[in-house]
Amino acid sequence: MVRRTTVFLGVIMGSLLALVDRGEIQAAEWSVEPSMSARGEYHSNLLLAFGPQQSTYAYWLSPAARFTGATESLRVNSRLATDFAQYFGGRDTTIVNVYVPLSVQYRDQRSTWGFNGGLTRDNTLRGELLQTGVVLAFAQRNLWSANPTWTYNMTERLSAESSYQYQHAMYEDGAQFGLIGYQVHTGSETLSYQVRDTDSIQLTGLFTRFLAPERNDLVSDTYGAQIGGTHALSERVTLSASGGPRFVSNSISPGAQTLGDRSTVWVFKGKVTAKYERTQLTFDIGRDIFPSGLGLLIRTDHVAASASYEVTDKVVISMNGQASIVDPVQTGTLLSPVQETRFFTVGPQVNFRVSEYWTIETGYIYSRRELEGQDQSGESHAARFMVTYFPPKFSASR
Repeated sequence: MVRRTTVFLGVIMGSLLALVDRGEIQAAEWSVEPSMSARGEYHSNLLLAFGPQQSTYAYWLSPAARFTGATESLRVNSRLATDFAQYFGGRDTTIVNVYVPLSVQYRDQRSTWGFNGGLTRDNTLRGELLQTGVVLAFAQRNLWSANPTWTYNMTERLSAESSYQYQHAMYEDGAQFGLIGYQVHTGSETLSYQVRDTDSIQLTGLFTRFLAPERNDLVSDTYGAQIGGTHALSERVTLSASGGPRFVSNSISPGAQTLGDRSTVWVFKGKVTAKYERTQLTFDIGRDIFPSGLGLLIRTDHVAASASYEVTDKVVISMNGQASIVDPVQTGTLLSPVQETRFFTVGPQVNFRVSEYWTIETGYIYSRRELEGQDQSGESHAARFMVTYFPPKFSASR
């Protein structure tokens, strides 16, 4: 992992130096914003297991630094961060998370070239649980990603975007937890038309290939199209919606034979956002397909809502909740080890800006997990308290 990180950072620095040599970076503004967070946590049931569980405590130290740079045509953003966490009580474990993201955007007269990607080393309870709603034990995941894009403005209102996305997930001691590494390749083409300043329409076609060699050389190909749009209901309320079919074909090679089948999944997403002087409300509903460390594609139906209120210039309170129903993408060939799972979480949060350099965050989360055909459930009560220090920002221009 160290070697890959070194190569990745070398590519970044080499690209930037190449731009400097070409004279692309002129009148540039660069800045570095460091921070340091210390957090304490309590979990009554860390893994959302069934039956009585011993409480788990944890403390976290999280240094980070945000890098930004901009010229008239180039923008570069990154936030390097690390988590050092120690769990004790019901779970005695030390984990180290690493985040090395990169976002680059370059514009010319009609085209915009972009890149998003990097390395995310996290725990499945923080990454895949939040995305798929499936609890995947307490394992570390290394996720490499790369997403180059090209957007071409054909007219003032019509644009086309070509995109490719690559993901490669690996799990430490994955066999112990029944986790399987995978790769995902996605190519898409999107046409966008700006009807007016606040309204737009998008039409997207895509192809995704999901590879899990350790699961009998599983190959899942997904073809699909969707139409969507954004509409401003008023100056404060915005609605966005999209949907379309996904045609999934699977093949496995147990031994010398090859088996395959097909299925169709309709995906959709709708979101309403309302912004007022001190209040912001969001409601989100949808269905999507995600890759998972179980070596299968996962279909997730979710409903989420959030509300935040700015009590004063320094104090913000919020409430967030989400309910998910998780199923494998069912096929007649592949026997899924995952039952239908229902996952629910809700909790309040308070953010306090003590001064220019210090913030305090505290919150509580209630979580619940249920499996189809079982009367019992796994419940968790979790609380956290975090203090963050922001040293003075460093900036330079040339």
